[in-house]
Amino acid sequence: MAADRFDRLREPLSLGGLNLKNRLVALPLFTGYAHPSGRVSRLQIDHYARLARSGPAMVVVGNVAVSEEGAASRHNLRLDRDDLISGLAELAGAIKEAGALACLQLNHAGRLAMTRQPLLPSPYKALKPAFEAASLEAMMNAFPFERRFGMTRRLMAQLASSQQGMSPRKIQEVISQFGLAAARAAEAGFDLVELHGATGYLLTQFLSAYTNQNREGFGGSFTARATFPLAVLAEVQRRLPPGFPVGFRILLREWVPEGIDLEEAIKWARLLDRQGIAYLSATAGTYNSLFLPRVRRLTIRPGYLRQDTATLKKQVRAPVIISGRVLNPDLALEILQAGEADLIGLARSVLADPGWIGKIGRQEKVRACLDCYGCLKRVALDRGLACVLWPHLDREKVDLEHRFLSRGFQGLWVAAGPKDLEVLQAALPRLLPRKPLHPTLLLLNNPGEDVFGPAREEFLTWCRGLFQTRGLDGEALTCLERTLAGAPDREVRERVEEGDHGVILIPRRRGESWRERVAYQLRSKVIGLIGSHPGQDRVLAPVDLSASTLLMLKGVSHSLAGKPGLTIDYVHLLEGPAGEIKRRWEEAGRLLGWEEEPRLTLLPSRGNVAQELLAIIAQGGYGTVVMGKRGRSRIKRWLLGSVSAGVLRGLKDQTLILVD
Repeated sequence: MAADRFDRLREPLSLGGLNLKNRLVALPLFTGYAHPSGRVSRLQIDHYARLARSGPAMVVVGNVAVSEEGAASRHNLRLDRDDLISGLAELAGAIKEAGALACLQLNHAGRLAMTRQPLLPSPYKALKPAFEAASLEAMMNAFPFERRFGMTRRLMAQLASSQQGMSPRKIQEVISQFGLAAARAAEAGFDLVELHGATGYLLTQFLSAYTNQNREGFGGSFTARATFPLAVLAEVQRRLPPGFPVGFRILLREWVPEGIDLEEAIKWARLLDRQGIAYLSATAGTYNSLFLPRVRRLTIRPGYLRQDTATLKKQVRAPVIISGRVLNPDLALEILQAGEADLIGLARSVLADPGWIGKIGRQEKVRACLDCYGCLKRVALDRGLACVLWPHLDREKVDLEHRFLSRGFQGLWVAAGPKDLEVLQAALPRLLPRKPLHPTLLLLNNPGEDVFGPAREEFLTWCRGLFQTRGLDGEALTCLERTLAGAPDREVRERVEEGDHGVILIPRRRGESWRERVAYQLRSKVIGLIGSHPGQDRVLAPVDLSASTLLMLKGVSHSLAGKPGLTIDYVHLLEGPAGEIKRRWEEAGRLLGWEEEPRLTLLPSRGNVAQELLAIIAQGGYGTVVMGKRGRSRIKRWLLGSVSAGVLRGLKDQTLILVD
């Protein structure tokens, strides 16, 4: 039978004491789907569960930072705190339930981290300035012109702060961070961990003579440069249960001056092999080289790492995973039959065609990756992973989910007196998300007095009880007290920026305009101005299906939809023909994953949308209004006002939730 030809791909393999059901591995492709706090998102869990269901023996969750200063993106998964374990346990469970082994890749981005003072082995000024400029130019040319200035400015600011290498104390601290993160990965239920020693991140930076220009300590000879990554491996192995498998993502060619070449990579692989590494996952290129024209001509070829991986395999006992544009099952079979690798690694191949593995032996044509770097560019622009070959709706869904994730879900609840605590107490059972992520209660005190008294502890006790009844950590709420030294809205803004809070709840109070000012001074946040209207459970959501209202609808789905006792009505004020509205609503429903038809009213508008909405709110007895900040530019909003601003000014005691 024709299908029998591919049985080699289906053969099991023993790896580090674990049994792989076939020879296919889903490689660690960075998604950028995490919450800004480093927590796992539902988008991430769904992505990896789908990947596992597609049929690989093992799924490697990519680029999990071992510290906040080691994160490569604002949406980087992290494992530097114990409270992050539960989310990653859910992720590991979803992968294993779908039939694959779950592996977690640990990383520190070093000089490529999204931080003001990146870590690196030696000062940036020691690098090759001419080559750095050429590689930066090649990378920038791959992005739209309007994006280049901001990206270049950020990169140059980071490099300017990289004027000294890591101290011995800092090196030991990072080694310990790797070990602690590995122990947490095991506790979360992952079957293996992998160390990220490629792409130009910190482990590579120490090993490479290009980025490690030190002449003593952890630099100089190859043996000295290998000291730090070997120490990381030893600490990770020490922290894990006996026999727990540790793999390594190994860089075979760096393609930079004085960088890692195949000969040095083989020396490094032998060292890892002697230390009991469970497998070696081969790759090539870093962010300094991947965009260079000469490198692009090499990496565009199907199976471009075959010869180098075959050389690696002959030198080590550990199983070797190949990557590098294995575009179809025929090529994968050819590689295994030639003995060039033990396992086939799939990254962009299964991103371009999620049905890649299922098509093995069915004589169906695989949709091949275009090697356009569109996925890589999206991640670099902090837009979340997607492929240009996906259906339009799938890409739109990622865009919407990622925009919503960017708001963050760290809650900040603001109170400036006991009355505010009473308002919050009445509202929180309705507004509390399904999974509050360690919210902070900000208490604003006047100089020289305690305006809260016993109400403070009474409210905290009540909150703990509420959390426990919802099956949540009763100690998750942080109480932060500040004595006002200026305008209250300034204090709130500073706290929001400092804590990266994305959901801010503030009780309304007539005559105190600072509360409303917060709603329009903060960007890319969810702001709830909490009122005392008796009809709080009647919710009105005005929509026009613009990008801002789609984001608002996502917010409604996340925090309000499905809660007992809440009635949510949607009103669409038509500013033009109604012909396309039904089709757009159906598409919005698919984007949002709605299973039921919404309670929707279509009304023609006479032009003053804010006044028309205020009339509907009053007539319907709505106590809660949810809106997006509609699409006028800042200058037009300042000159003419916006619909949401008009509604805000016209409301009396209703709750207004703005999703920006």
